[in-house]
Amino acid sequence: MIGRTMTDATGPSIRDYTPKDAAAVLALNQSNVPEVGTLDLPRLEKLIGQADWVPVVELGGEIVGFAILLVEGTDYASTNYGWFQDRHERFYYVDRIALGPGARGQGLGQTLYREAVRRASEAGRSVLCAEVNTIPPNEPSLRFHERFGFTETTRRCPYGDENEVAMLEKSIP
Repeated sequence: MIGRTMTDATGPSIRDYTPKDAAAVLALNQSNVPEVGTLDLPRLEKLIGQADWVPVVELGGEIVGFAILLVEGTDYASTNYGWFQDRHERFYYVDRIALGPGARGQGLGQTLYREAVRRASEAGRSVLCAEVNTIPPNEPSLRFHERFGFTETTRRCPYGDENEVAMLEKSIP
């Protein structure tokens, strides 16, 4: 939905990332560590350049959420992304999704994921992939992904024993 904003008259809007969003996205990302990996500006800019879609969620003129999604064949040096790359010829990968505390529980994550599923389906991708921390635990995210229809395929320790992730997949019709 490049160049299009999803909104209603009373709620948040979801639009494409622009470079002027960098400071807010970085602050929001860092406020969600360790649920998401840390980012600095050079790494964010590189990741944005590799991404297929980077939506931001605005509420009252403030960015309260964002996601970064990639497709297969991206030169992205993530061991988790690489694991999905080895399993699937075509896929849509949620590198990260972050919402501010006041934006949680309002259905924004589901809205972002429904749009990701739509995009993946239109492009002929049959699976939406993500990973969620189990060590340190991220129980709210695991519950969210389960409710959204993701299935855990395995658990991995990509960065040593102090970190474990559940590898999740959702089939796309």
